[in-house]
Amino acid sequence: MRLPLLAVALALAALTLAACHPNPEMAHVAVEPRTAPARTITSFSESLRCMDELFLVQGKRDIYVTSAGVPDATGMITAGTKEMLITAVAKMSAKSGAFRFVDYDPTQIDVQFLSQLVGLRPEFVAPSYYIRGAITQLDANVLDSHAGAALSLPSVDLAVSSDQVVSVMSVDLNIGKLVSRQILPGMSASNSIAVVRSGHGGDVGGVIGKAGLTFSVALDRSEGFHQAARDLIELSTIEVLGKLTRVPYWQCLEIDQTNPTYRAEAREWYDAMGEAERVRFAKTGLARAGYYDGPVDDSADPALRDAVARYQAAHDLIASGRVDFDVYYRLLAAAGRPVETAALVPPPPSAPDLAPDLAPDPAPVAAPPAAAEPPPVAVVLSTDRGEHPTYRVDDLLVVEARTNRDGFLYCYYQDADGAVARIFPNRFQPNAFVRGGAAVQIPPGAARAFSIRLDTSRAREAVACVAAPIEFGLRLPQQLKAEDLAPLPVHGIDDLIEDFRQVGGERISVGRMFIEVM
Repeated sequence: MRLPLLAVALALAALTLAACHPNPEMAHVAVEPRTAPARTITSFSESLRCMDELFLVQGKRDIYVTSAGVPDATGMITAGTKEMLITAVAKMSAKSGAFRFVDYDPTQIDVQFLSQLVGLRPEFVAPSYYIRGAITQLDANVLDSHAGAALSLPSVDLAVSSDQVVSVMSVDLNIGKLVSRQILPGMSASNSIAVVRSGHGGDVGGVIGKAGLTFSVALDRSEGFHQAARDLIELSTIEVLGKLTRVPYWQCLEIDQTNPTYRAEAREWYDAMGEAERVRFAKTGLARAGYYDGPVDDSADPALRDAVARYQAAHDLIASGRVDFDVYYRLLAAAGRPVETAALVPPPPSAPDLAPDLAPDPAPVAAPPAAAEPPPVAVVLSTDRGEHPTYRVDDLLVVEARTNRDGFLYCYYQDADGAVARIFPNRFQPNAFVRGGAAVQIPPGAARAFSIRLDTSRAREAVACVAAPIEFGLRLPQQLKAEDLAPLPVHGIDDLIEDFRQVGGERISVGRMFIEVM
């Protein structure tokens, strides 16, 4: 009787195991990914868009570049670094058209063949510059640390551990002239990033009756080398192309204008400029700021000296009328602002404003007739609780301002005691220029660099924003240019708005919002 029973048992076990296997027809379903594809957003996505805006405002266009790629000189990473570079250049040129990438390998095509190609293909434009570089360093396990602890008792054992491994990756980029194959001095970037891999674990063992019980937990975090390579390439591309075009690229990296490293770099740019180039730069910048309305040429005429002196006096500089470094650096800092007068004529696309040895001097351009008065800029305020919000004590206020077209925006907050402080622009959002239709969030971002806390019950507080087509904030009385987020010497927002009307007249518009605190 035992053999038949054993056969029956084996047959039942076989049927049970067969039932555990999935149907073969489900194979095509099993291989389908369950996670939807997503666009790549890196740490420098916003910086690339910022560079595009900066190039657009300064009229940088049609600078042809190429590259053989960014190979891995360490032999430890296989990534599509050339495509990462092309993507970064494309994102920085989406609206401005500042750079055009010509896709061929300059290490495989000589200059003679290139000249023949230019003659045979009229639509082909030879690049002026090439970008070369490499992943030059990958020091794995530079820091390798481990910590652990254990406790043993008669009925239970406990152990915890923590590990951390840090590796360092570096990318170097340089720019050279394609025809001469000379690497341009100062047009280089060398950046590094630390890649962290960490883990935490715990083990618990015990005895319940005569049976042993073990429980284990592990938490691991691993940062990828390939994403680190993309971040480094984007950062380095911003740096080298910013140096090539001499725009304040550090603003797009959220680096303060007073940083001594970038101030020294700007000083080198200033020292390398000739007198004619400084005059053209000053006339262009002063025209954007509304201080100069003459022709943009090489002539250091009395109109320029008068404009420089007025600009210096308005910015707490010695009114010498000379285009010195302080004037240059302040105008460079304001490079992201739009043109405010019709007198400014941007340089032609064929002669971008590069370093003096990289582009020919443009011919003098006469100023066109004055344009019509720009229309007012309307501003609308709102919050996540609508345009007439009600809050409780200790709630945080976040304001959203939106203008109907490009212009300059100044926003102020009045608390329950009547104290008024400027909340935009601020040290975290330093540029008063805003794009039409774009929402400006105050305070900015999900992390909230600062907070506006409502701390007085049964009170009525207010926010007011002043918008204008040109920069009137610079013409306010000096006492109203105090530090942001600090009380101003005014009796209320109405007095402040009156000060704006005295310098801007009917060209300013005001948006108000009252806040009820329960």
